[in-house]
Amino acid sequence: MNKLMIAGPAILVAISLLIIKFPHTLINPGELSNGHQKFNNDCFSCHTPFQGVPNAKCISCHQLDEIGLKSDSIDVLLSKNISFHKALTRQNCTACHLDHQGIFPDQKLTFEHTLLDPITVQNCLNCHQKQEDVLHSALAGTCNSCHNFENWKTITRFDHEMINKDQSQNCLICHQKPKDKLHSRIVTNCLSCHSVTKWKPATFEHSLYFVLDQDHNTDCIVCHKNNNFETYTCYGCHEHTPSNIASKHKEEGITDFNQCVRCHKSADEDNISNEGRSKKKDNGEDDN
Repeated sequence: MNKLMIAGPAILVAISLLIIKFPHTLINPGELSNGHQKFNNDCFSCHTPFQGVPNAKCISCHQLDEIGLKSDSIDVLLSKNISFHKALTRQNCTACHLDHQGIFPDQKLTFEHTLLDPITVQNCLNCHQKQEDVLHSALAGTCNSCHNFENWKTITRFDHEMINKDQSQNCLICHQKPKDKLHSRIVTNCLSCHSVTKWKPATFEHSLYFVLDQDHNTDCIVCHKNNNFETYTCYGCHEHTPSNIASKHKEEGITDFNQCVRCHKSADEDNISNEGRSKKKDNGEDDN
């Protein structure tokens, strides 16, 4: 027992001396990066016993306003602003930079935008280049109006008010036109039916094609069978039978009457389009 009590401290002292004498061999956690290879056998160039890696050690070689200026990294050289380190609120180098990951580490640096001061963090273009694609060139807002720091590609919010006024009416800058038959026939702007706050349901100005007045203010399926809005029929009412329509129009010398709304725009028989008036004149009829 006494021998163990004597040998124990001696062993600890011997291990400590070995660690101090040969730290690289005994406790090296991994290879240093290429830029730090000259310190491979001198741990205390960066480390302070029982204190880790203090910032003073890093800044003795890397001045904040010079970081990146002498870098060979193409990513750093192409960066819009490589001096953002001065804007960090907490100058804790090891919060982002880790060594002993190999001579040419593959993993990216860890970085939290919360380390930046409030003014810098609100202006993304201090560090990042603005995207020059068609969508982003039409926007007047800031990056963080749509994006967040945690997941850049996930858009959590978008306000159409950010679109420049000269592009705000051109929905096709960002959206593809639907390829169904209904939309293929529409030549007006998307905003004629849709809104930027809620795409569905769409508002549709039916009176541009036919006024839903008098008895025509009825259920959609009366004219649009099976809710197929690509077609319509006027034979959904008892008085609009094919034989009655044919007989009445032939009496007036009109033989082309398959597309009713080309001439009739409402329940008012006198409300006839210019095309309908032309047909009546062609048949020798006078509006008076």
